[in-house]
Amino acid sequence: MKLKSKLIYRSENTCFQTPLPVFFFGMPDGKMLVIFSRFKTENPLNTLQEWIVAQHLDYCFDFVTDTIMTTGIQKVEIGEFMDLADNLAQRIRPLNWFGNFYTNNEALQYFKTNKDFMLGKVKSIEPEVDKTFSLVQI
Repeated sequence: MKLKSKLIYRSENTCFQTPLPVFFFGMPDGKMLVIFSRFKTENPLNTLQEWIVAQHLDYCFDFVTDTIMTTGIQKVEIGEFMDLADNLAQRIRPLNWFGNFYTNNEALQYFKTNKDFMLGKVKSIEPEVDKTFSLVQI
């Protein structure tokens, strides 16, 4: 069974926390998920890569109308989103990590055959509740 998701944007060379490929997906539950590859270490001699599936905390997606919105429910056009998505100031919540790949080609091959599996693993993760605690001095 194929997982329902919509590819919103694919960036091959971006400033989004990694110079490696980044894929933005809209999900039926309104979440926007980001799948990106990155180097596992900062050592330039170590080229080991991994894929990360994360929830984007700044944007959501209306699956029925193909509309990208900020979390403040402001509509964002695709061209504007592409500009905004290609910068370092993205708030994401990593949900799952996949693989140990020695080349970008190997990582992309894994992505092509396992995209639905990677996105589907998110359903098994319970959403975290952000709590704000106030400190009261007596």
